[in-house]
Amino acid sequence: MPTPLPISLALAVLLAAAPARAEPASCRDPAERPIELGAERCGRPPEIRVGEGVATVLRFDTPLARAESSGPGRYRKVVDGELLILVPEEPVADESRTTLTVSFADGAVPTQATLQLVVATPARAERQVELFRRARTAVSLQRELRETQRALQELREENARLKAAQACPDGLTGLWVGGDMDRTGVVAGESLDVREHARNSLVLRSALTFRAKSTLVVVDLKNPLGVKPWQATGAALVGPDGAELKVARVWAPTAINPGEEMSVLVETEPVEGAPRGPFTLTLWAEGGKRPIILGNIELP
Repeated sequence: MPTPLPISLALAVLLAAAPARAEPASCRDPAERPIELGAERCGRPPEIRVGEGVATVLRFDTPLARAESSGPGRYRKVVDGELLILVPEEPVADESRTTLTVSFADGAVPTQATLQLVVATPARAERQVELFRRARTAVSLQRELRETQRALQELREENARLKAAQACPDGLTGLWVGGDMDRTGVVAGESLDVREHARNSLVLRSALTFRAKSTLVVVDLKNPLGVKPWQATGAALVGPDGAELKVARVWAPTAINPGEEMSVLVETEPVEGAPRGPFTLTLWAEGGKRPIILGNIELP
């Protein structure tokens, strides 16, 4: 029987073998979303969002014997006691679903559990998920309550920012939209060697970056003829070490219709010092669909 890889070495092997064009989604400590196995409604297996080149760690409360997947795409899998590490091995269409079956090592009932792996843009992939086969502890429930309250407060703040931005954006976005800022007056740069993801449905025409207390990325996108209208509703800006600059606002007031070209603005919260790049910008439409991934973006 082969000796299991230490978990740190397994992670290093998986991440080193991930596709070069896929960037980490975030460096912020993600909350471990809890799932109670057997508590799902209408017999539907729990869903877990995975992304190309992103390692997703599933943490069970019972040691695993093995894990098997069936459906579109292939996954690198490492089982180490109560941990299962997954990395999608090949690109598949967004929202594709793969069935994952895990078998527990203790022989107790239930002996297996079924999950659904749903492909999402790397920026929206889940990094850690807790799965409970037995009844959850009070500590786990209290942690989930704290995380829910924190997430609710962040959503309220984000909603307030979005409403204010749509009415009259402030910061660098407001200066650009109002015509009060060009390449002079703040530190500006032009990204000339942006890498476009092979599955992008829109074409990049140009990319400008600005830096004052915050940073602003302005990308001109063209929607080809015969393609559905597209409007950015969210964004992530991730550095080479996985560090994510927190996005303050995404300015895309209308959809880009087929044959049209339009600017999409992404402004971050204030940052200290000069952010270390290059960065990968991921834009997505409603529900995280039809992501546009642009790599090798340098900030001034």
